[in-house]
Amino acid sequence: MKQLIVNADDFGSSPGRNQNTIEAHRKGIVTSATLLINRPAAAAGIELARAEAPRLGLGLHLNLTSGQPVLPPQHVPSLVDETGNFYPISRWAAVMDQFSPDELRAEIEAQFDAFVRLAGHAPDHLDSHHHAAYLHPAGLRTLLDLAVRHNLPIRYPLLDLPDEQAQALMRRVLVGMEPERTRALQDWLRAVLDDGPRPRWPDRLVLDYSNDRPTLGALLVALTTLEDGSIAELVVHPGYVAEAVRAGRLDEGREDELVHLTHAATRECVQSEEIHLVTFDALR
Repeated sequence: MKQLIVNADDFGSSPGRNQNTIEAHRKGIVTSATLLINRPAAAAGIELARAEAPRLGLGLHLNLTSGQPVLPPQHVPSLVDETGNFYPISRWAAVMDQFSPDELRAEIEAQFDAFVRLAGHAPDHLDSHHHAAYLHPAGLRTLLDLAVRHNLPIRYPLLDLPDEQAQALMRRVLVGMEPERTRALQDWLRAVLDDGPRPRWPDRLVLDYSNDRPTLGALLVALTTLEDGSIAELVVHPGYVAEAVRAGRLDEGREDELVHLTHAATRECVQSEEIHLVTFDALR
């Protein structure tokens, strides 16, 4: 049996992203979403999901790279720039060594607590915007501790990939990081992962579809290459072009994702491949 979690990242980032995610769930194959709790539309997203998509899995997209922290910026000064916003992921290679482990832990736990206050329950899983919490030892330790403490699954950690593949992905995210430093960071992160109980995670993480120019063909390829007897997570980012343009980004591919995720060919492929669409609860 093939089981697939189709997870829409960045829920709560905007009203359009919220609505598109709900539509991709109700009319398409999206089963799960992860919420950016520090973004302006987070509370509205939770209410929309509660009213229109009660079967949508809802996790926490721990955010250390976009917008302001949940805690007052003066409480986590090492994590923010001069404007009080998180350092963007493009700057992490240059600044992440200055991050205070205590401040990282405090902010991640504050985001978890904020989710529980707004939703009235714990998230059904944990992951991280730009994989950031997986890329700093203190962030990873806190993510793992929260998951084990609350009996939650997490997104597949890329550290489990073969060395060269994992390091290539790390350098793609941590722009400008030298290979030697990447190897040292990988060893440190793996030591954290190996130290203590591990939470559960899917057998595979599918990232190839939701790239700069997602296509229906790429989605169908992803669906037809799943392995029997496994649980995989497919990451998607449905969004609205108008909001991307207002934000100064060229983001047409995100709107295309809604078309792909609700397309008749996609639904037919899921049926013909005998794929069971599930949430992270399948890992409990």
